[in-house]
Amino acid sequence: MKGFALFLIIVSACFLLANIMVNDHGYVLVAYDEMTFESSLWGLLLLVVISLGLVWLAVIICRILLGMFSVIYPLSSGARKAKARKLFDRGLAEFTKGHWRRAERLLGQAANSGESPLINYLAAARAAHEAGHYESSANWLRQADSKAPGAEMAIGITQAQLQLASNHLEQALATLTHLHKKYPRHRYILKMLKQVYIRLNDWQSLEKLLPRLRKQKVIQDDEYHQLEQQAFKALFEQANNYGRNRISVDEKTKPADDIWLGLSHSQRKDPVILYRYCDCLVRLGAGEKTEALLREKLNHCYSEALIRLYGKTPGRDLKKQLLFAESLLSQRTNDPELLLALGRLALRNELWGKAREYLEASLRLRKSVDVYNELGHLLAHLDEFETSSRYFQEGLLLAADSATNLPGVHKP
Repeated sequence: MKGFALFLIIVSACFLLANIMVNDHGYVLVAYDEMTFESSLWGLLLLVVISLGLVWLAVIICRILLGMFSVIYPLSSGARKAKARKLFDRGLAEFTKGHWRRAERLLGQAANSGESPLINYLAAARAAHEAGHYESSANWLRQADSKAPGAEMAIGITQAQLQLASNHLEQALATLTHLHKKYPRHRYILKMLKQVYIRLNDWQSLEKLLPRLRKQKVIQDDEYHQLEQQAFKALFEQANNYGRNRISVDEKTKPADDIWLGLSHSQRKDPVILYRYCDCLVRLGAGEKTEALLREKLNHCYSEALIRLYGKTPGRDLKKQLLFAESLLSQRTNDPELLLALGRLALRNELWGKAREYLEASLRLRKSVDVYNELGHLLAHLDEFETSSRYFQEGLLLAADSATNLPGVHKP
């Protein structure tokens, strides 16, 4: 019904327009300089409609011709974008398949065709690196830097990742050091810098970096302490290697002393770090210095490793050393390591009865190969050979039980 009403309206309008055109042709005169143009109003309107139609037709023909031409040589922005997307998709597909050379070629072409070449250049660099074309990979990164100068971080991180993957650690360190100076709080740069220091065994640099790693939450507390202990273990081992070929004791211990003096107050209270330092001093022949330091620290920084080392380290005054260790016993009456240390110190003071009491008390709390050996030697010295032999045998059996089973070897 609505359609029929609309039809009637259109027909009525056409009759009305035709009636107007017949009864009144209108007149249009256009004059410019010596030129004039005369026409009826309806003729002029018809000319305008025909002109607009011709323009519209010309536009369509141009688009068709341009589209046909772009198949051979794409000139339009849209065609270039479409081509770049297609090349990128094909390059990415080849990359995931492990076809590195084809991926590099396609991604490079996509970079040259697209308006955002950075991701294509970086992907092409990765493909070239995987193919073993390191110079080509570096060239793609240089092109990325020239075409996208504001993307230094992304390019630098990619470069460092590729250098790490190819084990070019010194180059990776240079790249990451430069990035770290510009972006000192960037977490991923810090994480990669940590990896480089570990792989280069640059424990001194890692130890300095650790507080920033924790502050920026690159690592948790557990990993922080683990890396800190690993770093100081290596640093004191290096100090031992540097010092052992020197002449005087002071010269030998200087590298280790320098590390110790550079520690924070909380680090000096860490029992593990303290043990690493003292163990290094003992191996370098600074026993008296070690005993004095342990006597100062053990009341507030106690551990089984430290008291064991104290019992093995001869001090300047053996009696004073034994008395100090006995003062610790009031708070740790059932500490087998402390009792072992006391037994050794009593042996060094030639207090055989007291040494036997301490060692047997330690053995009652915990069986230990060291205690069995100390008792065996002591009783042999006291001419109790039968008991001495029994202690040695029990120590050997305990050592055998605690040894690691080799594959294919079974304990009886």
